[in-house]
Amino acid sequence: MKKIYRFFAIIALLSMSLTAKSQDAIGLTLLPQVPYGNMYNPAIPMSSDIFLGVGISNINLSVYNSSIKYSNIYNYENGTPVSINAVKFINSLDDENFINTDFSLDVLRLGFRIKKLFFNVDCKIRYNGEFHYSRDFLGFFLKGNGNYMGDNYADLSIGVDMSVATELALGVQYQINDKLIVAVRPKVLCGVANVTVNDDGTRVYTDEDTYEMTGDVNLNIKMSSLLDLGVEKVADFASIDFAQLNYQDMLSNVRDNFGFGLDLGASYTFNKHFGVAAGVYDLGFIRWRNTREKHEHKENIMINEALCKDYEDLTNLHLDFNEFVEDMVSIWGDGYLAPSDEYKTSLKTRVMLQGYYELTPMLRISAIGQMYYVNKKIMRPSVTLAYSGSFFKVLNLTTSYTISKYSGNALAAGFALNLGPLKVYAVSDNIMLLSKRSAPITEMLTSYRVANFRLGLIFSVDYRKN
Repeated sequence: MKKIYRFFAIIALLSMSLTAKSQDAIGLTLLPQVPYGNMYNPAIPMSSDIFLGVGISNINLSVYNSSIKYSNIYNYENGTPVSINAVKFINSLDDENFINTDFSLDVLRLGFRIKKLFFNVDCKIRYNGEFHYSRDFLGFFLKGNGNYMGDNYADLSIGVDMSVATELALGVQYQINDKLIVAVRPKVLCGVANVTVNDDGTRVYTDEDTYEMTGDVNLNIKMSSLLDLGVEKVADFASIDFAQLNYQDMLSNVRDNFGFGLDLGASYTFNKHFGVAAGVYDLGFIRWRNTREKHEHKENIMINEALCKDYEDLTNLHLDFNEFVEDMVSIWGDGYLAPSDEYKTSLKTRVMLQGYYELTPMLRISAIGQMYYVNKKIMRPSVTLAYSGSFFKVLNLTTSYTISKYSGNALAAGFALNLGPLKVYAVSDNIMLLSKRSAPITEMLTSYRVANFRLGLIFSVDYRKN
């Protein structure tokens, strides 16, 4: 049996097992001596005429959770957690909740200027996982079916969208005049793997007299992979062994899952103090082939086994994740995923507006507004106020404060060192996370809504005109 606090970590890192864009490391765009300032807006002016980054030039890891907070899980005595308070925890959740995980690794980044044109080539591996769940999805398993009697059914709706892809991008900036720059960055993507789960109607009913449980199911699962994951039935998702996969399969099927993306941007400098910019990032799709799917729609099915078998599992901080998977399969059914037609998934588009005032290179104040589109129905706005400064062309510092309804408010910070051919930088959207660096992984991930870190070590050729 696994301890229940690990169960929360499993939920938070569920989509990592198949390894957001989410609102990750916006401070990276505020460090002018790092050649990633135009990541989210290809029209941001680049300070270098030539740069080259390879290997570990840009690594990003982010976890965002909308609702799970460590302090809401426990009862406390003298500031020390002593026992789980299931009712307090469940009541702290929203009706609809999400966890987003994001990972990216830049393998190559090259940039060079030719007169009024600036070109940059970027090759990366990217992963995004989005997990949506209802309040009852956790409440049912933690509080038991006795809390959902008669017409007070348990709504176990969830949604999953996880994908791994490679990306090759070519960005082109054009300087129209001394004030205006426009840019476009088309991107070709190759989808490695995708799993999409839409469950908008799974409900569990408990009879008030007999305690007999019945359920309604409305489940849709789609998946595609260049790798042989060994998934034939629903329950097989819990037993994928990534260490045993044959990754050479990707090479023979590389053309199957084609995707296309586009970034657009413009920046305008009024004078040496004021400037504005607007950009659209990740407008596009991936088309998935060699797909499998399962559609399940059933009503009034009998559930023969109590899903939350022993309340002592909760009070003793125990819960077996394998049992949890088996219990969901007992509702959904463990039927085979049948071959199906190709389908498309959209990239997570981000729209960004940015303005700044620079008194000196050591003092720049920026305001950034973002709208992050998860899908056609879900949008997540945020506003950021930031400081950045460049000291003696060697040290860059930035700090910012972001307000977001969905991923919480956070204080960010970052730095970059320009050591000739070597550039080192690190940025986090939530520096308070460092106070939990020695805590268990679950406490670290759930103490704050944002857990993000981006770093890079760039060996570069960086020629700058005077």
